Amino acid sequence: MTIDLHTLSGAYALDALSAEEAEEFSRHLAQCEACREEVRELRAVAARLGEVEAVAAPPALRARVLAAADKQPQLPPRVTPLEAARSRRWGPWLAAAAAVVVLVVGGVIGVGQLRGQDEEQPGASVSQVFQAADAHTRTFTTADGGRLQVATSPDTGRMAIATKALRPLHHETYQAWTLHNGQATSAGVLDDRAAGAVMQLPAAGTTVAITVEPPGGSKQPTSKPIVVVDPSAV
Repeated sequence: MTIDLHTLSGAYALDALSAEEAEEFSRHLAQCEACREEVRELRAVAARLGEVEAVAAPPALRARVLAAADKQPQLPPRVTPLEAARSRRWGPWLAAAAAVVVLVVGGVIGVGQLRGQDEEQPGASVSQVFQAADAHTRTFTTADGGRLQVATSPDTGRMAIATKALRPLHHETYQAWTLHNGQATSAGVLDDRAAGAVMQLPAAGTTVAITVEPPGGSKQPTSKPIVVVDPSAV
């Protein structure tokens, strides 16, 4: 196979590869965290597309599309650097799904922003993850005597944290962190225990920790975590 393996994530997510290609891409997937994350996001989008109700196209649409295709000039293929190509990994056959990916993935909050997608109803997103058909849930006891409920949903690509059972704090705040290869990255301040928090499901090898920090949070943890969660073990 001479094609760049990074460009096959879309086809792999839709089971559109040949047996030989799928086997080779599976080996690549075990070593490429970026492709694993992209496959997970694309499968989540494909699942949502599968729930969309089909609507019959107007009878004249096919003729208009074919007529427009006849007028479209055929341009030679464009060669782009690998970095640019990786940002446009989907071919024309996945154009519709790619458009949805841009809207869905672009709108999903990352690990640097923990409040719910709907700022007016942050608790709603937490409930959606906990109630997802593929949700896995687990309750953790924190080092300071509180409790933390966690739900992960690969189909939605999200992880939810129910924080209302954490111990109330005075003049301090809870802060979440993603830990990967010994590096801690802030995932947001948990300033509303009743609402909980939602974040993008971390990639394999990344854990989530919660610490007690000064009001407003810290750039790096200033205390030992009261709990560390491995999303893959939930």
